[in-house]
Amino acid sequence: MSMPTFTPGPWRRVGHRTIAAGTGLDTVTICEVFSGGVGIDQADANEALIESAPELYAAAAEVFGWINAGFLTAGVLAEAIPARAVACGRAIDALAAVLAKASGRSAS
Repeated sequence: MSMPTFTPGPWRRVGHRTIAAGTGLDTVTICEVFSGGVGIDQADANEALIESAPELYAAAAEVFGWINAGFLTAGVLAEAIPARAVACGRAIDALAAVLAKASGRSAS
């Protein structure tokens, strides 16, 4: 899997509902989160999710790498039960698709 093209982490909260990366003159704003239409708690949760995006991507990519290398397989995860193997296969496909989407690429 190639490197993603999004701004590298860590991302952090700066100011009110702003997510940024870098420091000093190298600070870049990733996004601003608005609470219009949702409650403050939901806006706070959205902000926390966005802030953690690079770490979530890295963790998912690492797990996918282990799966791709054959160290984790749907059969092992599903305990050899066909319906579980199919469900695990769908989850692995979904993981590949979301990693591609987050990387700015289409799933292959």
